[in-house]
Amino acid sequence: MSNLQKRVPIIALLLSLLTPGLGQMYNGQLKRATVFYLGGLLLTILLSLSGLFSNFYGTILCLAILVGYMILVMLDALLNAMKLQMVTTRKYNRWYFYVLIILTQAFLINPYTKSVIIPIKAYRMPAGSMAPTLLVGDHLVVNKKYYHNEKPKRGDIIVYPLPKDTSKDYIKRVIGLPGEKLEIRNDNVFINNQLIEEPYVEITEASTPSAKKSPKADLEPIVVPPDNLFVLGDNRDHSYDSRYWGFVDISALKGKALYIYWARDKDRIGMEIK
Repeated sequence: MSNLQKRVPIIALLLSLLTPGLGQMYNGQLKRATVFYLGGLLLTILLSLSGLFSNFYGTILCLAILVGYMILVMLDALLNAMKLQMVTTRKYNRWYFYVLIILTQAFLINPYTKSVIIPIKAYRMPAGSMAPTLLVGDHLVVNKKYYHNEKPKRGDIIVYPLPKDTSKDYIKRVIGLPGEKLEIRNDNVFINNQLIEEPYVEITEASTPSAKKSPKADLEPIVVPPDNLFVLGDNRDHSYDSRYWGFVDISALKGKALYIYWARDKDRIGMEIK
């Protein structure tokens, strides 16, 4: 049985903020609510497929579009609640339906969207192992799907779970590729007996005889196994990397670092990571 009830505009606004289209449902506009909700999902999918998230300004544009869409949905719910004032409520206009939809959105739809649809993830540098490329406190964006279609290349800065403790994510640079022979002599890296140029490396400790005998400065020749990588930090004297615990399985990679979206040094914001 239906009855006539007054709509409160601020409630319509807040419900739309929690879940797109829910404010329209509150207003008794079920078809309108469905269109706005599915429109938001479709827009998110299209933006994720557009490739715009691969650079800083493209991401800003995507976020602006999504925020603009949310404002549109909220204003529509607010203005229609003010216009309609009284509506004939339906069976779906019950508080427990609203709560169920909000919980479903928060604990099922949003996590799925973030993990499967949205191609990027934000990280924060907690330590200086990648200095000077990445500094403590840098906030960076990682493309989670980059290695679904691409093979890792030397020089890529990757995110991966630490093999000895998979609960921790690490960020390092790819140095050795599958099948390559790698050797480190006095902080110089040789791949297949050829010295490689590493302009990004920072060496801070003095080169002493004792240091040369440590994993920091020297490593006997090894061959990188198939489907694995050898990774190093740019701050070689202060990096816990493949010299200590071994190789990274390519199948475990969590993504490729793209750009810095926030940093203490404002000049670094938007900087491409390479």
